[in-house]
Amino acid sequence: MNERTGEEISKGIRKRYLIIVVLCFGVMLFGILYAALHIQFAEGAAWAEWKNKQQRENVVVPASRGNIFSDEGLLMAVTVPSYALYMDFQTVHKDTLNKYMKPLCRALSQKYGDLSPAEFEVRLRKGERLASREYLVHPRRVSYADWKEIKTFPLFSKGRYQSGLYEKKYLERQKMFGSLASRTIGDIYAEFDKGGRNGLELKYDSLLRGLDGMSTRQKVAGTYMNVNDKEPIDGWNLKTTINITMQDIVETALNEMLHKTKAASGTAVLMEVKTGKIKAISNLGLTSGGSYQEIQNYAVSDLSEPGSTFKTIAMMAALEEGKLKPNDSVDTREGLVRMYGQVMRDHNYEHGGYGKITAAKSIWYSSNIGISTLIDQAFADDPARFVDRLYKMKINQPIDIEIPGAGYPDIPHPKNKNRYWSKTDLPWMSIGYVVRIPPIYTLTYYNAIANDGCMVKPYFVEEIFRDNQVHKSFNTEVLNSRLCSDRTLREIRAMLDSVVEKGTGSAAKSSFFPIAGKTGTAVLSKGSMGYKAGGKNYQVSFCGYFPSDRPKYSAIVVIRDPVVGYASGGVMAGGVFKKIAEQIYARELWIDLNSKLIEEMDYAGVPKMKTGLSEPCYYIMDKLNIKYDDSKIVTGNLPLVAVQEAENNRLVLEERTLIENLVPNVLGMGARDAIMLLEKWGLQVRINGKGKVVQQSLRPGTVAHEGQQIVLRLN
Repeated sequence: MNERTGEEISKGIRKRYLIIVVLCFGVMLFGILYAALHIQFAEGAAWAEWKNKQQRENVVVPASRGNIFSDEGLLMAVTVPSYALYMDFQTVHKDTLNKYMKPLCRALSQKYGDLSPAEFEVRLRKGERLASREYLVHPRRVSYADWKEIKTFPLFSKGRYQSGLYEKKYLERQKMFGSLASRTIGDIYAEFDKGGRNGLELKYDSLLRGLDGMSTRQKVAGTYMNVNDKEPIDGWNLKTTINITMQDIVETALNEMLHKTKAASGTAVLMEVKTGKIKAISNLGLTSGGSYQEIQNYAVSDLSEPGSTFKTIAMMAALEEGKLKPNDSVDTREGLVRMYGQVMRDHNYEHGGYGKITAAKSIWYSSNIGISTLIDQAFADDPARFVDRLYKMKINQPIDIEIPGAGYPDIPHPKNKNRYWSKTDLPWMSIGYVVRIPPIYTLTYYNAIANDGCMVKPYFVEEIFRDNQVHKSFNTEVLNSRLCSDRTLREIRAMLDSVVEKGTGSAAKSSFFPIAGKTGTAVLSKGSMGYKAGGKNYQVSFCGYFPSDRPKYSAIVVIRDPVVGYASGGVMAGGVFKKIAEQIYARELWIDLNSKLIEEMDYAGVPKMKTGLSEPCYYIMDKLNIKYDDSKIVTGNLPLVAVQEAENNRLVLEERTLIENLVPNVLGMGARDAIMLLEKWGLQVRINGKGKVVQQSLRPGTVAHEGQQIVLRLN
């Protein structure tokens, strides 16, 4: 009885516990369901707002813009980060700021160099008084390496939340060689994401800019993190045809003549005959400050009347049509004739003109009367035949130049009903008026003469690549495989040789190798005001190739509106052409270094030589038979030698040691060698000026940090 009663009591107790447990779980489940429903419906909006604060979708991760390189792989345009430094004065304690103010300002003064410690303190105290949360430490942005260094300064080393220092990152497009080929390389907009503005930067913008990625910005443990959903794809790089050394030669020669003549602008383009590669291109315009800068790409966009360089084209058309021969005679009289009521004159009309000369000599001497009379006699009854021959030679064919904004030739046709054709058009067209042609088209034609009659397309980009992957390679494109007959070509080339040897291009004549080409002088049209309103403005030019017996390069030089000196295509443009040709010729080592021509070079005593890589330095000195003293070099097998002033008619060489990861001493070196050496150490190089390095911003022997910027001043 008692046992049964005990069991019943135990069962009752267990039953009550079970009921209690079930009730507890029921209450808990009800509470959970209630809370879930309450959160979902009553507090849903509030929690959704909280979620949005913790996570922001679709944050763009910008791709790195591709770089632009020279033909030798030297960086010409590159994207580099820069940092604007700010202070939040509401996060830094006043006592802490006062404690570190003096040493901080000394460090900043030493770093920036343009403000004294006292001036820096005045600047920072102003930010403190304003309690600014976004106070600019200094207007100048700094590189990543500088930013890392500045973070170690007194106070700033304590981190953002104790010092108030923080940064804003910007991307900048830098041209590593300054103005060299600047307009051709192009620019990008200040708003980086807008991309290319002009030049190659615009033409290949879609490839250079790459593909942006996408990330989600999330707050994890109180810290924001970017989680990439789509990785960015960096832009493609461009390898151009531009050679830095040749570009420097071309730009320097043109710049010197522009300063000498006070001209409004000038253009010079160097082209490789067989391939069509543009090796150098300079477009300089006069600024309000009196300097010359790359303002516009005149070489491809300047649609003006070419003047006498067009006479060669007219002569070729007449020869090819069988209308005349080089020895045909033409009477230029005393340098003045009337043609259809208009006066045609030669440049020497005040000195009696040329009288009777041959057709060939009308090219030699650039006789307006000679050429216009011959062409008018041959085609006056059928001017369309003359223009048709020009079209067959594809002089008027538009070329897909890689520079946006390029112009196209305008050669009117007599049968064009939308344009009135007068009897004066044919003779004036033959001497380079009526037609309008950008300089690069004139160069393309003369290059075809040098290239055995094969006209090739000029181009600026050799390859589009990224890492080890080539997206596209560009090769020589033939525009016209046969400009004219072999006989006509021989006759034209003989005339162009004589222009330099005996005619108006004598200023372009070299003692070292033969040059061929044609001078051009044109009066610039002022539109509806004509050619004479407000006085005449001239455009002078020279277009040709060298060496004329085995052409390797062609070039054109155009100078617009020279003020000082007699406007002459031969003297002004031809003089620039000669200087370019001789320096390029010497660089290519075509010259016989042991010939008597060396004796004629205009230097006295031992020539000057830049510090540089040892192997080419020794090679050049040996080839030129330059005596040198290298007794101060004791290590041997050095990659670099310093060239000092000559002593006893000998160049003195000194040892210049290179230590890995330490900034090398590049003083005295040329830009090319200095850049190659510094980039090998991982430094970003900027140059100012021309000549040899006279100052470097990073002290030799200091630690070289990857990506650190160094500025070289050349003179």
